[in-house]
Amino acid sequence: MSTLAKKYLHWLLDRGRYPVLACILLITAALTLFAINVPVEQDTRSMSARQPEQFADHERFLNLFGNDEDLLLSVTHPQLLSPTGLSLLTEVTRRLTNLAGVQRVLSLSNARQLVTGRYGAEDRPLLPQPDDTDFAITSQAALRANPEYEGLLISADHKTAGLVVTLQDQRSKPTQRRRLIVEVRELMASLANRAEFHLTGVGVQQSDVAGYIQRDQQVILPLVAVVLMVMLAVIFRSVSGILLPLLTTSISLIWTMGLYALCGFELNTITSLLSPVVMVLAVSNSIHLYNGWLHLDGADDDRIALLVDKVDVLLIPCLFTALTTALGLISLTISSVPAVRQFGLFAAVGVIISFLVSLTLVPVALSYLPLPGRRYREGLGLLRWTLQTIANLTVQHPRAIILVAMLLLGVSVAGLPKLQNNTALIAFLHTDAPLAIDTRYIDEHLSGVNALEFMVEKRDGQPLAGSVDYAKLDAFEALARHQQPVANVFSILNLLRRLHRAESDAGSPSLPTNDDELRYELDLLSMAEDQHMQSRFLTSDLQTARVSVWLHDVGSHSAAVVTDNLLKQGRILFGPDYWLTPTGSFYQMNLDSNRLVVDMVKSFSLSIGLVLLSILILLRSLRLTVLAMIPNVIPILWAVGLMGFCGIDLSTGTAMIGAVVIGLAVDDTIHYLVHYRRIYAGVASEAVIATTTQTGRALMIASLVLAVGFWAGCFSSFKPTIYFSLLVGGTLIGALICDLLVLPACLILNCPTRKEAR
Repeated sequence: MSTLAKKYLHWLLDRGRYPVLACILLITAALTLFAINVPVEQDTRSMSARQPEQFADHERFLNLFGNDEDLLLSVTHPQLLSPTGLSLLTEVTRRLTNLAGVQRVLSLSNARQLVTGRYGAEDRPLLPQPDDTDFAITSQAALRANPEYEGLLISADHKTAGLVVTLQDQRSKPTQRRRLIVEVRELMASLANRAEFHLTGVGVQQSDVAGYIQRDQQVILPLVAVVLMVMLAVIFRSVSGILLPLLTTSISLIWTMGLYALCGFELNTITSLLSPVVMVLAVSNSIHLYNGWLHLDGADDDRIALLVDKVDVLLIPCLFTALTTALGLISLTISSVPAVRQFGLFAAVGVIISFLVSLTLVPVALSYLPLPGRRYREGLGLLRWTLQTIANLTVQHPRAIILVAMLLLGVSVAGLPKLQNNTALIAFLHTDAPLAIDTRYIDEHLSGVNALEFMVEKRDGQPLAGSVDYAKLDAFEALARHQQPVANVFSILNLLRRLHRAESDAGSPSLPTNDDELRYELDLLSMAEDQHMQSRFLTSDLQTARVSVWLHDVGSHSAAVVTDNLLKQGRILFGPDYWLTPTGSFYQMNLDSNRLVVDMVKSFSLSIGLVLLSILILLRSLRLTVLAMIPNVIPILWAVGLMGFCGIDLSTGTAMIGAVVIGLAVDDTIHYLVHYRRIYAGVASEAVIATTTQTGRALMIASLVLAVGFWAGCFSSFKPTIYFSLLVGGTLIGALICDLLVLPACLILNCPTRKEAR
């Protein structure tokens, strides 16, 4: 392979420079048009695992009951229950209803109540007319008589009103929904001098996330470029040392994102990491090649031959570092979440592209430059002293180094049980983000912001038409209300209780006590002029009932506990004759979060296996392959343990860290061991000192640039992205330390024979 590589390099640097550069330029120009126009996903469909059974249940739920992504708008006014307050609510309700995409708005201004009339139940407005002289007294009495509205349409202190905005089904038109949310916020701004407004809901969350993704692309990408430029300038102190790595990075990014757009994918909360990650990863091979060029020593007339020899030496380690990094990322494609699969696939594609571009563009560019002087070959004095000190330390105290590493590992492992998988979109945002502020406000003053949906049906397909059916529904509601994070529960029973009270002239809401009364009142509901409330909670054939369990703003971990409790106890309560099916957008998100641990273990196991196989093929030594994994697994366990101690949850972003880092961390190990094997002459300590002082410079430069590049992600709008950036960068530094200390110590304590080393 060396002969073939040299022939190709000689052709490339002799006659192939211009055609190859022209080809790269043409491909880059073509893909730039696609790369700069990558669309942003306007919903969260790529974040959903879409398991067939759960997907079918959710689709059936939407077909039966309509969109479950209501917008929640709160209006706070000091005199809410006054003619002035009602007039404001009426105006807001009317203007919201007139917006395109809104199906219905429920508020105090149009809410109805059922009262006992001359001929039974009569449907009347909940609140009196504004010109009623006893408006405040009558309003208070109506709200006391209809307590189910408290928390939904009005707060306990009667100063904040809630408006539930039901949207038309726009799953296939996410951009229209985003325009609708913009119009709602414009409406809020136009009335801001009259009241305090807050807006939240699943649709708002999805829309704002799309906006944050666009903001991060505009902020983080330039920041990563600046960070890389500064780091390269400090380390290489030359214009070519800055421009060449940045050029290969830019081309690799354009090709990767261009292909991503060509495949019809959109950016989401996970793949928004793709651009900065590719930028950072693409710089590694360029650094190794440029650093190798800095060490060339000879006549300038021989620079082509010297450059070919140096690239030939670096080709195999660069190839395998790219391969192992790509394999670590490829392991993410077994995830059940489409966004994670897309990230893993195209990040791996970006790594391979960067390898091909750097192994072509960097040698071509360097072939035009004169050889570097002695000042560049020797490098920074502080760096030389540091590497020499590290080398001496590993030779003199290998057992102490291993002991310290194991002690740190033991401490980290103690943090593993503290890890929990938890996804909470609002908690992912900065505390001062408008959506986070609005959601906390509505959650505090009204009845929660997220709904677990349940469908109740008879197994024999018969309608829910007996008093026993509704008694079981009532018991299930009571069960749900006693769960700690539950804020409120809504079902057809809310309407049925009010109807029965009005029909029987009872003092408080209650359910019919016999089948005849129940059938009569269900018939009354079916004949009502406004079928909106009935159709939201009970199908017209009475076969499926919906129970909405509204939760306070909690993460998927707490929501999963509630769901499991309700399913376990609810199925016992209903018995074997009923189906109790959890569903809804929030439930789907919880399922995806709970699959993260399984996905993480699978991806990490696959990446470990693929990386081990690659190193074994490269080194052809089982002992060296095992030793190579030690300095790479240790820093990952350090990072995971740190997550446990710091209370960083496993989420869609942070769960990828292991699979991503293992492929990156092993890069330094490969370069170290390839150099070690090449110079090993039977004495491990001598080979360790030479390898650390010679190869260590490139390893430190590459690792520092990668780590600092990842840390630029700390300016993201999403906390999981911040944690991902911090932990990946920190783990790479930990891996560098292990490669320069733990790996040499292991080599000295497990010194292979001359035959094995070869």
